[in-house]
Amino acid sequence: MTPQTFIFAGASGCGKGTQVELLKQYLAKKTPDIEQFCSYTGDGFRALIEGTTVASRRAREIQMAGGLQPEFLAVWLWADLLIKNFNGDEHLFIDGSPRKLGEAIVLDSALEFFKRERIHVIVIEISDEETTRRLLARGRADDTVEAIRKRLGWYRKSVVPAMDYFKMRRGYEFVEINGEQTPEAVHQDILQVLKF
Repeated sequence: MTPQTFIFAGASGCGKGTQVELLKQYLAKKTPDIEQFCSYTGDGFRALIEGTTVASRRAREIQMAGGLQPEFLAVWLWADLLIKNFNGDEHLFIDGSPRKLGEAIVLDSALEFFKRERIHVIVIEISDEETTRRLLARGRADDTVEAIRKRLGWYRKSVVPAMDYFKMRRGYEFVEINGEQTPEAVHQDILQVLKF
């Protein structure tokens, strides 16, 4: 198997992170000779928000207001990571990007630059009701019904068009997976679609 590229997307609470980890574990056993490289944009934003710079303060304000961070910050986070650390022969996992159409276009150019082929876009679908149930069950302070409603709104307005961009691009394999199953069942569905 050649090194593969995976872009995971879905509304908050859909289980993207869990599915990334399950696929990483599966591929570690199936292709132990291929290393893995992961880009978690959410982790980058959390680290940025904890900082003391003007950018950190502004990003924190946007997060506290339940807003969507600007494309340039997201692009900077994952581009800096790739430029400094990616050697090109690993399986590449992207979780949390792109969140807007402009970012999708830049990510597309980055993947072309790194000569990545046969890119898998995996969208995990869950209903608004299931998203709300899962996020409220987490018990985080920022997971209020109003905040969740706002996140679902920007997901439809911004993330869905970004994913639709990949549907129209050559070299991308776009799949939608029912996320309202057990994590193991979702994982099996992903493996079946990927034909691994």
